[in-house]
Amino acid sequence: MSELDKWIKRNWKLCFVMLVAIVSRSVLLGKIPCGVHADEAFAGYEAYSILNYGTDSWGYAFPVYLTTWGSGMSVLESFLMIPFIRLGGLSLITIRLPQMIMGIISVYIVYLLFNRIADPKKALWAATMIAVCPWHIMMSRWGLDANLAPAFILLAMYFSILGLSKEKYLLVSALFWGLSLYCYALIWLFVPCFLFFSILYCIKYHKIRVSGYTAGAIVILFLLAMPLLLFVGVNMGLLPEIRTPYISIPSLVQFRGDELNSTHIMANIKDLLRIYIKQDDYNLMSSIPYFGLYYLYSLFFILAGGYDILKTVHHNVKQNKFGYEMFLVIWIVICIVISLFRSMSVYRANCMNLAILFLMIRGSYCIGQAFKSPRIQQGIFAVYMGSFILFMGYYFTIYPNTIKERQMAGAKEALEYAVEIQKEHTDGVIHITSKLRHPQVLFYMEYPVDLYMETVKWKNYPARWLEAEHFGDFWWNTENLTDGIYVICREEIADFENAGYHITQFDACAVAFREE
Repeated sequence: MSELDKWIKRNWKLCFVMLVAIVSRSVLLGKIPCGVHADEAFAGYEAYSILNYGTDSWGYAFPVYLTTWGSGMSVLESFLMIPFIRLGGLSLITIRLPQMIMGIISVYIVYLLFNRIADPKKALWAATMIAVCPWHIMMSRWGLDANLAPAFILLAMYFSILGLSKEKYLLVSALFWGLSLYCYALIWLFVPCFLFFSILYCIKYHKIRVSGYTAGAIVILFLLAMPLLLFVGVNMGLLPEIRTPYISIPSLVQFRGDELNSTHIMANIKDLLRIYIKQDDYNLMSSIPYFGLYYLYSLFFILAGGYDILKTVHHNVKQNKFGYEMFLVIWIVICIVISLFRSMSVYRANCMNLAILFLMIRGSYCIGQAFKSPRIQQGIFAVYMGSFILFMGYYFTIYPNTIKERQMAGAKEALEYAVEIQKEHTDGVIHITSKLRHPQVLFYMEYPVDLYMETVKWKNYPARWLEAEHFGDFWWNTENLTDGIYVICREEIADFENAGYHITQFDACAVAFREE
């Protein structure tokens, strides 16, 4: 028997959990969720543009932040897509693979993390809970920039904890802390605040010392953060934008620095409570009714875990004792403070979502252990596995029909058909419904970025969220009917049929035109 066979035999439960994680995050990845989300499409198109043309859709070579809609998008997701697009072309699968892979890796990292700070039983429980968690499964299946943040934060946390005993891992942790800054802009606030208070806590208990490794970690983090510091300076008007063949620091059409403010604190609190009590933000790409982010009944375990964490931290403070639980408290407190000054949705709160998941893991395990009966723990496990099976059944059968209108399923086929008709049609313009956004058209058509930059005209320039009036032969106008070609949504079909148009339907989309 080989060493690998022996390891699998010893760790068959972990192998089963990883199999669950792999299957739930990879099966039908290019079909579910159906269609492409507009932000996901833009991230994929930017990766395609950089790979094939050397610039993003605004002409910046290797930007540290994408301009996209006008107010920007984080760049790391797009950069990670590039190798897969290079190998497999631009498709839903290739743009979702980085997120899927990081989601699967996260399950194993959670196991390693809890094995480090607790014991193998808790580690296996933790890995199981994240493997079957609806939020984490859904997040792992679409290529939104913000969805990448939890994986890099998790890796940074894990190597930071390793670094408390083996300093060389501090260098790796600094690498992941630095890379996490390129996942989502709200992380720019979380990372320095979390590191500041966590380092103070570690200094108090002599867990960190001045050494070559700590100095190296600081240098790595500083070097990775520097381009984004320059980016902030550029977009606050302190510096001119920087364009080079190797790196660009763009000036956005509009900078969203003012989104953090104190004018809507009460509304922001309501948003946060809705996310974690109702486990919903009305975005079907992030959560599903009846299941929620962690399964609706998990609120009890989340509260139990929060109580146990606070009790443990209070005990450690009284005993002047170091405990890993303090890091989770710092983590959640910082996320809550940030959420007071920024309206939250599930994906914006992704960093906090991971921390809340840790509370659920803690609470569900502690409740099972409190009764000192293996049947209680087995019962909790059975409830979660049953919920997981029901969730998977819903996700792969009912869910696609629920979101296909929102996701404009069939848009790729409709656009391709419209282009075919255009070759024989007297009107060279293809009119696009407003529900199909311009990055989705760019993505599906693999539109040349140089031609896009040359021809794009905006309806609302300058604006935070730019809407295309047209580029090339694609025009966003389905209100004043002419003898053109129209790519429309299902609810518009009746109007075009009444106007004498021939309709060819592609799932939630259709092509309308008058036959000669």
